[in-house]
Amino acid sequence: MHNRILIALAIVNMSAVQACESVQTPLPQSRETVSESSEPREGGSELSKPRAVVSALVDAMQTNDAERIRSLFDANASQAYGDGAAKSGEAFFRWLDSDIIERQGRVENAQLAVNGNEVVVTGQYRSIGYASEANFLLTVENGRIINWRMRY
Repeated sequence: MHNRILIALAIVNMSAVQACESVQTPLPQSRETVSESSEPREGGSELSKPRAVVSALVDAMQTNDAERIRSLFDANASQAYGDGAAKSGEAFFRWLDSDIIERQGRVENAQLAVNGNEVVVTGQYRSIGYASEANFLLTVENGRIINWRMRY
């Protein structure tokens, strides 16, 4: 009886191993990597690369292209000032409309520095009735901005 149980277990284990070996699972695509010179080395289309996404945002802000600005953000994007609490989702888009688009916010002389999927934007921020040095940290995933932090 003991031998029959061992044989049955061996058959079950062998069947499981054969089943696993017969399944061909594709390897996940490698994530984009950015060299120290901020030039992409591999992966993704140009518009999915953090520098290209944030550069498109800066360009859209220059012309106050509201549709283009909104299109660059993930549906659950978030925003915060300094270390303050973040607003996300619908609250984020209300902020984007009222504080950036309606006030014609833009960054003049924008400089972008890329580190992986994070992009720091510096320059001079201007909007209707407001001007300040820009120091923004934007995080990009899957070709969309997921976080915008105003740093001071």
